[in-house]
Amino acid sequence: MNDQNDPKIVQLFADVGAVVRDSHFVYSSGRHSSVYINKDAIYLHTGVISELCRYMAEPYNADQVDVVVGPVIGGVVLSQWVAHYLNQRRSRGETLAVFAEKGSDSPDKQFSFNRGYDRFITDKNVLVVEDVLTTGGSVRQVVDLVRHHGGNVVGISALCNRGGVQPRDVGDVAIHALVSFSLQTYSEDECPFCQQNVPVNTELGKGKAFLARQKAQGK
Repeated sequence: MNDQNDPKIVQLFADVGAVVRDSHFVYSSGRHSSVYINKDAIYLHTGVISELCRYMAEPYNADQVDVVVGPVIGGVVLSQWVAHYLNQRRSRGETLAVFAEKGSDSPDKQFSFNRGYDRFITDKNVLVVEDVLTTGGSVRQVVDLVRHHGGNVVGISALCNRGGVQPRDVGDVAIHALVSFSLQTYSEDECPFCQQNVPVNTELGKGKAFLARQKAQGK
């Protein structure tokens, strides 16, 4: 864990059991680790997620953020709360909250703006929010999407940066993460837990999908 993390925020994560250790986890990125940041444990508690989103909004000038965008699913909750706290400090107009999603209009698994949300992006200052950064891939897609629709990305605000993601990884956009964890992760081929036959955790992360894929491949 980063020694520069605010103890109050770290305690909020700990209080809801959002940091799980000593198991064999598979991340959405496909990488493996012994530590998992359980963002779903945070979303159960509206008071906690509200307070965390207040911290996420704090570094930004409310009058200079027109729209908050988050990727589904967790980003929907974050965009709502962060926009709420920006609006409490805004002197004019309103900060809107929208989300990007993957669906029938994005067969290549890329994010898109559905529901007419793209109309609210053009020529606007946009803050992108995310719960956990591992590789930055999803956030980079959202940044590119906003730019494609003519929006100006003013920053990325995240609950947690667990992958050491840097601005260069997400389109050269400044990142503000409430907490940063220095977690050792491994590819499937180099994973020591796989080599030692440590059972994959199927309750958290993408363990079930990983095992199903291995079974289909005859491994």
